[in-house]
Amino acid sequence: MLRYLLALCFLAAMQPVAAQYTAANAHSHNDYLQARPFAHAFERGFGSVEADVFERNGELYVAHTAAEIDTTRTLRRLYLQPLQQMIAARQGLFAATGASLQLLIDFKTNGVATMAVLLQQLQAYPSVTGHPRVQLVISGNRPDAALWSSYPSYILFDGRPSVQYTAAQLRRIPLISDNFRSYTAWNGKGTPAEGDATKLRAVVDAAHGLQKKFRFWATPDEADTWKAMMELGVDYINTDKVDGLADYLRHQTSK
Repeated sequence: MLRYLLALCFLAAMQPVAAQYTAANAHSHNDYLQARPFAHAFERGFGSVEADVFERNGELYVAHTAAEIDTTRTLRRLYLQPLQQMIAARQGLFAATGASLQLLIDFKTNGVATMAVLLQQLQAYPSVTGHPRVQLVISGNRPDAALWSSYPSYILFDGRPSVQYTAAQLRRIPLISDNFRSYTAWNGKGTPAEGDATKLRAVVDAAHGLQKKFRFWATPDEADTWKAMMELGVDYINTDKVDGLADYLRHQTSK
């Protein structure tokens, strides 16, 4: 009987608990498209923000496509400088013990060339690169994993579930992400079909088995989807609706 009760307790502990989700589990997808990049998500307590970058002539421009590059919108201006200022002022999460921020930098141009520019720029932001609660995670056109060990330890990488990594490479991966549409065509209303939910849960559980956090991209952006992500145990919920998700999660935790 005791063994049976212990097994039940273990299974219960393994189930995702929606009430435990907060804005720290929210990921501001394509954050630079917000009316107030970085600031809006930061003020709402988001745990992760995403910036797509294009390298052009030694500068990193934040844009969705190359055709949309605006030379006034750089990674330094929209993200690195504000982040440094928040750290200096001990504002937001930096005034709260235990909170953290993931800056997901999605390379849209050649990984090696873009990384070289990023590393050069980061030299001016030691309070960012040295902060124990800031994670700089590279996604998109990452340099080949064989090169990761040549980069400073503060540079981390967004893994993929389909790739076999060495033990050393896994240590540079805090997050594993995948395309939601590789598993389901669900429109985000109601609940996903049982077979699709099984596939979705399997990939999340596999990442957790490696002690990594997990995120889906290309998800529907509705309340039913956010609920499903919590039930699946997804660590970062993808959204373009900063206030919508922040309010939803606040409501969940207040129940």
